[in-house]
Amino acid sequence: MHKHRIISVSVLCIFIPAVLISGVFLAKQKQYLPVSLIIAAASMLPFFLSLERKKLQVRELVIMASVVAVSVASRAAFFFLPQIKPMCALLIATAIAFGPEFGFVSAALSVLLSNLIFGQGIWTPFQMTGMGLTVFLCSLVFYRSKRKNRFLIAIVGGLLCFIVYGAIVDLSSVFMFVSDINIKAALPVFASGVPLNCPWLKRHSFRR
Repeated sequence: MHKHRIISVSVLCIFIPAVLISGVFLAKQKQYLPVSLIIAAASMLPFFLSLERKKLQVRELVIMASVVAVSVASRAAFFFLPQIKPMCALLIATAIAFGPEFGFVSAALSVLLSNLIFGQGIWTPFQMTGMGLTVFLCSLVFYRSKRKNRFLIAIVGGLLCFIVYGAIVDLSSVFMFVSDINIKAALPVFASGVPLNCPWLKRHSFRR
């Protein structure tokens, strides 16, 4: 791995989750906006490092702004269908084209800005981290691949969305609803989130 990629993985997979967890405990769930802004700022560092010696050009910023705008609009357009959100798929496709670091920044900003419509709360930094890591990890697998199989990308992206994004966002529910946090109390919260994280299970349960 390149030096900047090692730093990116360290920042996005270690530092940001640490900020997320420590922010919740230290701020006692009240100062979620500063935590969200810290996560957004920290996600910028790997993106700038990924440029290496190339200077940041206006077109990179224009593309990122366009991706964030389309992602926010796609989430808002399907507000009446809670389980249908094309935002993650758009961000994964963009990250595979432009790089994992590009994808994480776009994902974090898309969630932060779209929550101006859907509502900010303690869940916001968790959603930012979950969506960012899902997009980052998926694009990390396929970014350098010469032959990109869209069906394989869909499968890997779906599994990461189910496991990574679902687990991180469900963790915010644990902090909100569980006073004495322990594994025994947290497991029912994660179990209740499985049908929401996997729409197929939800539809199957409705049929039954």
